[in-house]
Amino acid sequence: MLRPFPLLALVSLPLFLAACSDPAAQNSVPAPRVVMTATIQPLTQSSLTLTGVVRARNEVPVAFQVSGRIAERLVEAGQPVKQGQLLYRLDPKDLAESVRVAKAAQAAARASLQTVQAEKHRTEQLIKQRFVSEQAKDQVELRFNEAKANLDRANAQLQQAEHGLTYANLTAGSDGVITDVTGEPGQVVAAGQRLGALATAQQSEIEVQLPEHIQPPQSGSTDFAGQPLQLKLRSAAGSADSASLTRQARYSLNEQPAELALGRVLAVQLQLPAQDQQVQVPLAALDERGQQPQLWTVIDGKAQPHPVQVVSLNAQSATVRTELAADSRIITLGTHLLEPGLAVRELQP
Repeated sequence: MLRPFPLLALVSLPLFLAACSDPAAQNSVPAPRVVMTATIQPLTQSSLTLTGVVRARNEVPVAFQVSGRIAERLVEAGQPVKQGQLLYRLDPKDLAESVRVAKAAQAAARASLQTVQAEKHRTEQLIKQRFVSEQAKDQVELRFNEAKANLDRANAQLQQAEHGLTYANLTAGSDGVITDVTGEPGQVVAAGQRLGALATAQQSEIEVQLPEHIQPPQSGSTDFAGQPLQLKLRSAAGSADSASLTRQARYSLNEQPAELALGRVLAVQLQLPAQDQQVQVPLAALDERGQQPQLWTVIDGKAQPHPVQVVSLNAQSATVRTELAADSRIITLGTHLLEPGLAVRELQP
């Protein structure tokens, strides 16, 4: 008796082979990859609040032109001064002694020149009488020129010593305010050593220290005695300070209140440029393949990368700077498997 099972298998085999050779089955489009997304939120605000210090636009260092011991200090920090007003005075004894030594050197050089000059005159007379040769004249001429040069040097040294004596009094070069004072009576100072600063300009400005990764904004504002003051960037350091890791910037004021004293500390609000906006994203959302870290977004159902700059990292998240809008949605998992243009579908909650 024949069994029906083998016959059924023989009948089904052609149907199975036909299904496997169906082009539609072979070219079927894979379903979009399901991805998890999240909305990024700005970490920093559009403005930055810093501490600013009122500075003079121009500050001239106060220093002696000669070395010596400070005998007297006649100013204090914050004191207004007039042009020509005495600020410091050096002990003049050493400087006066230098003048006396220079005068003695000048007198010796002058006497030496007179002696050689008389010898030169006698030699010229002896040459006329043919008692000495022309060679003697050359020798005495050389000594004469040397003595004359020594006198010129002695005159210059005396003039320098006399100038140094006048430099014992340090005066203000212009009207202004002494912003700081470091020299004390009895202190020995070198020529050019800073003893303070003279704010010579009436115009004030605000000095702030910015974090090294932030470019100085072009504008800002501050409040003084209930009066809002607008700020405009005037100058900024080309690079950050290696010790403090901050970048100095100075802002000019649109108004100059008379009560705004130098050294006053004010709260300054600065408008950050768009490129300095920072966002915090899950660490898994950061794709570090390639030459630059990137985030992935879904555009028209396809994954697209966006380069970012990493500011900091921790165990759960990354702080980055990006041009993406604050409400953009990014892919938060499996970013290492994505390719540009890959079809994806957001997982709906």
